[in-house]
Amino acid sequence: MRRRLMGRLGIGAVLAAATLWGGPACAEVQKLPVPVVIVVDVQAALQQSTAAKAVRAQRDQLVQGYQADMEITRKSLKDAEADLLKQKAALSAEAWQAKARAFEQQVYEFNQRFQKSNQAVEKSFRTAMGELSQALAQVTEEVAGEMGANLVLHKMQVFLHDPRMEVTQTVIERLNRKFPSVSFPAPADDSLPVTKPQPKKK
Repeated sequence: MRRRLMGRLGIGAVLAAATLWGGPACAEVQKLPVPVVIVVDVQAALQQSTAAKAVRAQRDQLVQGYQADMEITRKSLKDAEADLLKQKAALSAEAWQAKARAFEQQVYEFNQRFQKSNQAVEKSFRTAMGELSQALAQVTEEVAGEMGANLVLHKMQVFLHDPRMEVTQTVIERLNRKFPSVSFPAPADDSLPVTKPQPKKK
């Protein structure tokens, strides 16, 4: 009898606990809004927008300018190397090694400058694209608010969706109107100066 009573009390306690636990949780779930979803292709917006195209054009222009300058220096280094090899037979081993070390230093500085120039351009590019990403987020939030959406999904994260949910083109058009351009900071190129070697006169 005692065992049956305890069994009944145990079941009752479990049911009571379940009721206490389940009541507030269920009420909380019922308060959640019905999801209204829109889908945005963020990658497409960051590639096709007017500002994005301008940022990439600025980066390409800077890179081409650096490459043109570096190509001139590279040619000078090749000429200096050829001249140094010609002098090897006429110089003492010690004198030639000193010139070879000086030339190696010039090559090192050239490589350092090339790397730092590229890094400076890429840093400016990332800064500009970061500003554009913030503008995209702002525009997307505005579009979502106007459409009554409470959930925005990145298209790359969605396996299947109703095409009517996608608002990428609307977002791009709004982005082009409100942010036709973003600032592209001047590259902070503090690279080492390269002294272009001059072939020795004979």
